[in-house]
Amino acid sequence: MSNRIALPSNQVRLTNVAVVRLSRGGHRFEVACYRNKIVNYRQGTETDLSEVLQTERVFTNVSKGQFANSKILLKCFDTADEVEVCRYILDKGDVQVSDQERSAQLESTIREVASMVSEKCVDRVSRRPFTMAQIRNAMKAAGFMVHPTRNVKQQFLDCVKLLQKKEVLNIERAKMQLALVLLSNDDDDSEDVLERRNNAINLLMEEGVARSNILPPNNDNDTRIIFHSDPSLYRKVEGIARDSSVQGRLEIIQQCVTEEGDVTLGSELERRAQHQQQRDADEEEARNKSLIGDNNVQSLSNQLQSNLTLNEDAPLSDNDNGEDEDNNYNSHNTAKKAVNSRKAQKAAQKKSKKAKRREKEEQAERDQRIAAEKTRQKERAERLGIVENNNTNSNNAASSGSGDNGTSENKAESGRSGGGDTKPCNTCGGAFTPGEYRSHFRSDWHRYNVKLKMKGVGAVSEKEFMICDSDAFF
Repeated sequence: MSNRIALPSNQVRLTNVAVVRLSRGGHRFEVACYRNKIVNYRQGTETDLSEVLQTERVFTNVSKGQFANSKILLKCFDTADEVEVCRYILDKGDVQVSDQERSAQLESTIREVASMVSEKCVDRVSRRPFTMAQIRNAMKAAGFMVHPTRNVKQQFLDCVKLLQKKEVLNIERAKMQLALVLLSNDDDDSEDVLERRNNAINLLMEEGVARSNILPPNNDNDTRIIFHSDPSLYRKVEGIARDSSVQGRLEIIQQCVTEEGDVTLGSELERRAQHQQQRDADEEEARNKSLIGDNNVQSLSNQLQSNLTLNEDAPLSDNDNGEDEDNNYNSHNTAKKAVNSRKAQKAAQKKSKKAKRREKEEQAERDQRIAAEKTRQKERAERLGIVENNNTNSNNAASSGSGDNGTSENKAESGRSGGGDTKPCNTCGGAFTPGEYRSHFRSDWHRYNVKLKMKGVGAVSEKEFMICDSDAFF
């Protein structure tokens, strides 16, 4: 008898398997496919099931090799034909994707989005496109994340908005060069063409096309209006071309208008001068608008003041009371809104009333605590018969000479007489030798003076501290 183990001849080994899973009727169904064929089948480039499926069988669990029962297939899919069920699962099921495939798909999506941004966007000042490396670094800095199944064009638009919001790049959509061609009729004369042209230009400017982006005509009978427009305005411009007062058609001359060629010093200086001129014009326009707004507010305030003065001086008749009150109320509301807007701007630059009131309350509490502590110190001194006059204490200490050994001055004198170096204590006063200095900082007298200093009260001498009991202090 041979010792060799024979493998089953009917065993099918599934390698390079991608599982497509579908849940239906409370049961789970799976089919085993080749990894690189599922996407081609769903895109329509591969129609042969034998090239997509590893075996034309329906499983309940591919990893365990469990096949689906025909009765369950009939119940859930209304057919027992496994080929039809496999087609349905391939169309509607969820594909099991590995980590490497998912990473490759995300990398491909990121590359497509960055490529679209590089092709359709330019620098706001130089009008030149960015490189792929600049776009990818900016996407990473802005924190843009791609979605594997979302439309690439929509992700491109979201990416541009995010880059503009985070101001990572000075980027904007490249403008389109369009031509609005006025349809000519046999009975049209030059005046009709000129009128339709003016109507078209006015409508374009109302929709957001700048006057500087509209090229001047070659002559009065020119029926082509060439201009640069933002891609987001294309649908509106197309509606203008179909308008009855324009009667034209829209043509696309160039999808993305960008600066080409090498940069020279003269062109760069000219471009910067134009940019500065445009910025000055915008600032001047904004300044004029703000002045107009201030004048309107001032006029409304004057009108309100005059209305109030007239109401106080001239009494109203009974018949005209209702109508005049309504007019005054409306004008009062209008002026009040304008004045309130100015007040809101001023109030934003100052602290709120609540913050000021809170600061006053905290300061009052601190002053009250300091006053209470001083009162307590004064009462304690009166109770113990200690004179509070520091000058008197110092004179008494000087007259007593070396008779008082408990004072800090005598300690300093003893330290000096000993010949050692002395160190002063800024909290308690006096000077101490190195050994006494360390022990002084551990003493109850120094700790108590530190607490008084934190409360804003003056320190006590060692004589006062030694006379009093500890309950009076702690």
